[in-house]
Amino acid sequence: MFNVKLENFEGPLDLLLYFIKRDKIDIYDIPISKITSEYIDVLNTAKKLDVSIAGEFLFMASLLLRLKTRMLLPRQQDEEGLDIDDPRINLIDQLLQYKNFKNIAYQLKEMHEENKDLFYRPNDKIVFEGMSNPADFLNEVSLFDISKIFQSAIDNSSQDNPLTLVRETISLQEQKQFIISSFKKKKVISLATLIKKLESKLEIIVTFLAVLDMIKESELICKQKNTFDDIEIKLNLITA
Repeated sequence: MFNVKLENFEGPLDLLLYFIKRDKIDIYDIPISKITSEYIDVLNTAKKLDVSIAGEFLFMASLLLRLKTRMLLPRQQDEEGLDIDDPRINLIDQLLQYKNFKNIAYQLKEMHEENKDLFYRPNDKIVFEGMSNPADFLNEVSLFDISKIFQSAIDNSSQDNPLTLVRETISLQEQKQFIISSFKKKKVISLATLIKKLESKLEIIVTFLAVLDMIKESELICKQKNTFDDIEIKLNLITA
């Protein structure tokens, strides 16, 4: 087993994806017993080194142990011999979503690196506070929490007529201005309420990218008072 340091990973899903990529595992057919053993080994090593383990890593450990137990029980199969009630389905779905949004975050980072030396004349008199660590603006909120809200909006959005082709042009900057304009009457708004104003899947996707970019640039603060509560956002700015 490779030397794995827990602090190198953003969360438990990040660690599981590392195992999957390292061992070239089919993400749709995860060997729960093997991956659980490796996951527990990493946590045990961290404990020996007195590394503080976040609650989300311990929660994933209990989930994996539960899945390992369920995998030992007989399950229903369809006519083709495939499991009908595979207990890994929810975990696979979480991993696929996390992998997808991690790729988006990487693309945003690449865009930033390509354009970091370009400077544009501002369109208004808003002056943002000094740049900080983007993590400082995610108060008890993870990017996975934010992504789930947008994913739900995409799943529930109206289906486009397959016989009608409409070319939409929606830029990242336009959706940033849309987000900023939503704060004209309120200092804090609900992320779910903001998304309800969006009509098409393209608008939802570009707005999601705009939110991520504004968090990265320390222009937007996200806050969640309690677990499973709605996520609130506000601008980090000083009006000139």
